[in-house]
Amino acid sequence: MRLRATALTLLLAVAGAAGAARAADDPPAGQSAPAAVKTAKGVGVITEIDRPGETMTVRHEPIAAFKWPSMTMPFHVVPPSLMDNLKVGQKISFDTNEGHGLPEITAIRKR
Repeated sequence: MRLRATALTLLLAVAGAAGAARAADDPPAGQSAPAAVKTAKGVGVITEIDRPGETMTVRHEPIAAFKWPSMTMPFHVVPPSLMDNLKVGQKISFDTNEGHGLPEITAIRKR
């Protein structure tokens, strides 16, 4: 009987810890979970590279997935090493997401 009580106590402790871990990931009451980040592919020309700021400005063609027209805009580059061996005036294709603040470029292919 004592063994059962110990096993039950251990089981409840593990279940409680798992529930607490799940609760820590849940949004506060009354708030919904954050939406998944949308991603898209783009094509453009680099107009500025700011390595210290980890950003790059690109004059891109329309990006239908985001309903963006052609425009010139800055992107945060994640990781910044993606900018290695790139230069202003170079045509690229890239993967992007909505980011936090600035949209992010997450992959770059030279064209």
